Amino acid sequence: MIRSASLRSRLAPLALIVAMALALVGCDSTGPSNTDSPPTSNSGEVQVGFSTSSSGATQSASALAKAESDTLTLSGSNGTLEIHDLRLIVDKVKLEQDTESTGDDTVEVEIEREVEIERPSFLDLPLQSSEVLPVAAGDVPEGTYNEFEFEVDDLDDDEQNARALLSDIRSEEGFPNWPEDASMVVVGTFTPSDGTPTSFTTYFEAEIEVERTLSTPLEVTSDGFSRELVVRLDPARWFERDNGTVEALSQFDYGETGAVREFESEFEDGVSEIEFD
Repeated sequence: MIRSASLRSRLAPLALIVAMALALVGCDSTGPSNTDSPPTSNSGEVQVGFSTSSSGATQSASALAKAESDTLTLSGSNGTLEIHDLRLIVDKVKLEQDTESTGDDTVEVEIEREVEIERPSFLDLPLQSSEVLPVAAGDVPEGTYNEFEFEVDDLDDDEQNARALLSDIRSEEGFPNWPEDASMVVVGTFTPSDGTPTSFTTYFEAEIEVERTLSTPLEVTSDGFSRELVVRLDPARWFERDNGTVEALSQFDYGETGAVREFESEFEDGVSEIEFD
């Protein structure tokens, strides 16, 4: 999928930063990862990216396969669902730390995106697990952070950045009919067991806050370092059913129905893990 020039220009610097972070060898959750870099006083840089992963249980249940064309294929007893494109809007990214000395339960530190990309972010989720798409980067104050949170939300407000992003999505990203109350889109085909493929573009309404405890806390020191948090999603879990079928998304094609599908509880089930280097 070709990304628009304006979004490419905003993502390019951050992509370079993340690529450099991934090239570092042997970094762990504490201490500096690049001793040659000048220290940053009382803060450290954290990058956040999204990728895909598939669980063993999901794969055996639905014969999940990922083609070289970056297509996610799910096979069920009712037919085959092929996903060619999956986009979502990441509205906020946060880290939380314990602050017993202040008497407060938590202090929320939001990773600001005003330098690399605007907020919120339009995420073109890679369907190959080897890819990591950066969405945010920023300096985080010194401390120990044990919770991570991100929000998926729509663009149905008058905030300047939200309106600008909605305009970009409609004019440059190939989704001229993107509804204001949509926060995710899935493009693909569904082939019934006894039928022919039917194309669809299905929009989803999801206002979701996903919070996860970091099993190994993220420690930010005054030595200066760079870390990458990677959120791994398993979208197969969003569209598989316990009875062995897959969701026939062609029934919810926006061009045919004009409706946005609600999408709440299924989303969190598809957040498989959050890790950092």
